[in-house]
Amino acid sequence: MVGSLIHRPSSPTNPAVRRLLSYLKGGSTDKEDDKWREKAVKSLVKKLKKSKMLDELEKALSTADTHTECITILRSLDGRLQVSQRKCVPHVVYCRMWRFPGLQSHHQLRPVAHCKYPFARKLDQVCVNPYHFDLVDDPTASMSAVIAV
Repeated sequence: MVGSLIHRPSSPTNPAVRRLLSYLKGGSTDKEDDKWREKAVKSLVKKLKKSKMLDELEKALSTADTHTECITILRSLDGRLQVSQRKCVPHVVYCRMWRFPGLQSHHQLRPVAHCKYPFARKLDQVCVNPYHFDLVDDPTASMSAVIAV
């Protein structure tokens, strides 16, 4: 009975969440940040589970292929995603988690040419496929590339 009172680190019970968490880049030493990242992944899985996009996300992460399909979520009124009291730009969150751990801003990202739902186009859907974005040194270059599309 005493063994059941011992605190064990929580492990996501959803296999899709577990698999997606296994692709995280840049380990965190902050337990609160780890919990938040897990909540962000759970939130995304919930949004994607009714479509084939969850499989497409796993394919993109496992192959690191930029030619996978767009993985889209509904754009909120202000364009941001809220996870556990924290508001953030959706594609930045998932690019930071799965591709560019040092990413600071959406200005550092440029969508690939074939991405149909880049954040800057302000469509009803926004692509969160981390392999549909490249890191740019000059943030002003990312805006001109999106506007040209």
